[in-house]
Amino acid sequence: MKISQMKFKLLVSVITLVVMMFSTAQAQVVLPNILTVDNNRIQAKLSLTTAIEVDLTVEFENSIGLHASNFDITAELLDPSDLLITDRLPSLLTSATSGFPVLVSISPKADSGFGFEGVAMVELYTKALHYVPTIPFRLFTSHEDGTFEDITTLTSSGSLRARGSTGQFSDFIILLDTRAPSAVISDKVSNISQTVNSNRSDISLLLQGALDSGINDIQNALAIDDDAAALTAVDSLISVVDNASGSQIPDVWLANGSVVNAKGILLTQLQTLRFSLRTL
Repeated sequence: MKISQMKFKLLVSVITLVVMMFSTAQAQVVLPNILTVDNNRIQAKLSLTTAIEVDLTVEFENSIGLHASNFDITAELLDPSDLLITDRLPSLLTSATSGFPVLVSISPKADSGFGFEGVAMVELYTKALHYVPTIPFRLFTSHEDGTFEDITTLTSSGSLRARGSTGQFSDFIILLDTRAPSAVISDKVSNISQTVNSNRSDISLLLQGALDSGINDIQNALAIDDDAAALTAVDSLISVVDNASGSQIPDVWLANGSVVNAKGILLTQLQTLRFSLRTL
């Protein structure tokens, strides 16, 4: 009888611990305690613990249906070794930091009628990390639980501000990226080529030629380690894409997922490639 009681007490203890762990994990997903939406801008403050907060800013060049009720914005505090992070990392040399293992999700509601043109600027600011130029904290994004992709266009102090652009919405996270700069740049050029090839049927023939030529110029410059020439080629290609009209390349993102914002995605990838070349 005593053994049975001991087993029962042990079972109760285990169940209680599991429930507590589950409740704690669930409590780590938070909604904004401050949220403002106006003038093509979203600003939100999300507090996960007394020590870990994040300020989110999203700015659009041109948007429709931009209302607070049309978005679900959350922040989630994860263990850096959580599969929600590690299974989506682009390399073993990228990792979440224990000081700020925060995943921010922006999910416009599919039936909201929300949309935007081109790129949106996304910025995460936190006092939980401190900016050091030699420590490669970078802003990454992941769409529909896919691999995280570096979209950084700026990192700066105060304590850490990481900024990037995006042509679509899903998850955003600051990661420590210790890959060699050449590997990062190679991945970014590959992503640009992949985006062009994946959307080729929706891009005008004239623009396809300009994109292929520009990518070739970037690759040729990098092949001979001429970073200055590569940067010039990237700037030229950004200008080409930025000036392309919606009749030449799809340039709108809609919350219902009916179109791919190829222009916004390409500009995102080109702008972060420029950042990497400038920080060599």
